[in-house]
Amino acid sequence: MEKNRADVIICGSNYLLSSDKSEERIKEVAKYVDEELRATSKALNVNPNFKAAVLTALNIAEKMMDNTDMTLKLQTENYQLDNDVKHYISMWEQAKKQVTDLKDKMSTEANKQTQSSEDYKKLQEKLVEMENAYFDLQMENVNLKNEIKSLKRLSAEDEF
Repeated sequence: MEKNRADVIICGSNYLLSSDKSEERIKEVAKYVDEELRATSKALNVNPNFKAAVLTALNIAEKMMDNTDMTLKLQTENYQLDNDVKHYISMWEQAKKQVTDLKDKMSTEANKQTQSSEDYKKLQEKLVEMENAYFDLQMENVNLKNEIKSLKRLSAEDEF
């Protein structure tokens, strides 16, 4: 990997830094260190020196470790959220399948009910036909009985 170089100034001293990061990134890091070192020196009320540099390094290390802890925490939360999303997507897919299955079942049952209604109407019509035929047969039976009675009477009168 190619090394990039940048001339930077930290607390008034010139440094030539090299890194695989871009020149802009090198300058950004150097500016950050310069600002932190100046802030520590101001807090100690001294000019930048070895003691200020060590305290600045400790402050930066603490921030880095806090950021690392935060990164791990966020990665853990992200992993959990990914798992939650997968779980809810799975539940959603199951629910969609259940709804589709229920719609299909409802449609099938509606078709069965329609068919049953049609069959019921046909049976009712057939029943009416059979009742009418039964009534017609009863009427014919009554007529035949009357006719038999009439024939018996005529037959009885003819015998006399």
